[in-house]
Amino acid sequence: MNLGWLETSFDVADVGVTRAFYEKLGFRLVGVDDAGMSATLQAGDCRLAIYQGVLRPSETQLIFWQGDVEACAEALGANGVAFVKTLETNDRGEASFMVRDPDGQLIFVIRERGVTRKQAEAPAPDLNRGFFQVSLPVKDPDRTAAFYELLGFRRKANDDPRVAPLTNGDCRICLYQGYLDPDELQLNFWQGDIDQVAALARREGLRFYREPGRDQAGAGMMLTDPDGRPVFFINMNKYSAADFVSETGEMLA
Repeated sequence: MNLGWLETSFDVADVGVTRAFYEKLGFRLVGVDDAGMSATLQAGDCRLAIYQGVLRPSETQLIFWQGDVEACAEALGANGVAFVKTLETNDRGEASFMVRDPDGQLIFVIRERGVTRKQAEAPAPDLNRGFFQVSLPVKDPDRTAAFYELLGFRRKANDDPRVAPLTNGDCRICLYQGYLDPDELQLNFWQGDIDQVAALARREGLRFYREPGRDQAGAGMMLTDPDGRPVFFINMNKYSAADFVSETGEMLA
C-alpha cells in the first residue's frame, strides 16, 4: 500500500525562528504556504513541515501526502480503528482522513490535486547527519506496530522486543517502549558524524539538551529546537548501513 511521502509536522510559536534553527542544521527550504505561516524543509531523507497557527488540532502530526488514501482508510475501518476525522473525498480526486495510533499520535493522510513532492532548490551543506527516522514512544510495541502495518508499513526484524522498526517506502518510523528520553516524538539521525554536527551546533549557538558524549558503545548528542522539541543524533558501533535500508532495498540516506 502506497502511503505517500511523510512530513513530520510541528505546530510552532514562530515559523521564522524555528525555520532558522533547522536551516542552521543544514535543512533547506522546499516551499512556503499559508501566507507565510507554514514552511516545508528538507535535509536528506527528512522532510519537516512547520506551521504557525495553521494545524488543526494544533499538535504534532505525521502527515502522509498523495498516497492511497481510500485504501488506507478502508484497512483501518475494517479493523475497528476509530477516526478523528472520517474519510472525505470530492470530485477533484482529493481525499483525506485523520486518525490516532494506539498511543495517541495524530496521523493525517491526505491527497490534494496539484501537490507534488518538490525538492529543496538550494544545495544542502556537506554535513553528515546520518539516516533519519521518526522515533515514537509506545506502551506496547506489538500493538502499535500492528496499527502501522495496516497502513502498509513492514516491521523489520529486531532482537529487542521493546523496539519495533517500521518502513513504508522511504518512510522510517521506530517504536520504543521505555527508551526515549524525553518520552516524546523525536527526530532521530543515525550513524552520522557526531563531532561534525556538534561543532556546527556550537558554531551556530544552538542549545544542547544533552551534550555530546562518547563511550565504548558509540556517540550521541541531543539538541532542542526553539519550541523545545528534541533532535537526537546518535552513532552506535553495533549498527551498519544495512540496518537503515527500506523494504524495497533503497538506502535511507
